Amino acid sequence: MKILRLVIIAILLFILTGCGTTAKFVYPSSMKNLVQVDSNPVYHKKIAILPFYDYRSNENSTGTRLLQLIPLFPYGYINYNRPEAAVLFISVHKFGFSPSEDLAKAAALSLRHSNLFDEAFFTFGGQQNKADYVMYGNIYSTLYHGTIYSYGLSFAGELLWILGAPQGVSQNNLEINFQLKDKNKKVVWEHTYKGQNECMQWLYYRNGHDVKAYSILMEEAMNEVVKDLAKTFKNNQSLSK
Repeated sequence: MKILRLVIIAILLFILTGCGTTAKFVYPSSMKNLVQVDSNPVYHKKIAILPFYDYRSNENSTGTRLLQLIPLFPYGYINYNRPEAAVLFISVHKFGFSPSEDLAKAAALSLRHSNLFDEAFFTFGGQQNKADYVMYGNIYSTLYHGTIYSYGLSFAGELLWILGAPQGVSQNNLEINFQLKDKNKKVVWEHTYKGQNECMQWLYYRNGHDVKAYSILMEEAMNEVVKDLAKTFKNNQSLSK
């Protein structure tokens, strides 16, 4: 009986800490998800992408997670406006993510793959004079919302996870504004993306997927960007001269 109790405690610690796992932002989730407008560059232009500006709230709320420990209360929840600065999600411990740089580099990769332009590259600023246009980004939200199910059983509710009951639901949000400016710093194009992705997790299925959708959301954002830029350049031929 003592051994069984120790095994249960070990399993619970594994669940609560995510076994120290650090999830990382990986882009793209699949190259097949990225839009490509042509097999060769359409416009002979170079695009520089600078680190994006970060306008997110710096508030991360973790105390509400403890609601799951109250008997008869069915769940606890967490809200992370800056998930990279948080610990303890549903099934991972930390999230390796640097939005200003990672999202800008993701934008550069998508634009290169799209073949809309001759070249698209990330720069901290030193090479932007080599570009015909500069892309800026304004990050307004990377909100992570997690709901952890306890089924009203406090600690004992987590034993139901072992039996196959859902651990909870992860929600990833992304809101970002893109701008393209010419050499005179005039805005010639602008687009705002706002998306959300939810994922129900089990101990045996989608475990560790807490923040996986951020790359998927950025793929969606950049596919919109590529299509809108293609339409804008087609309708305004002066941009390609």
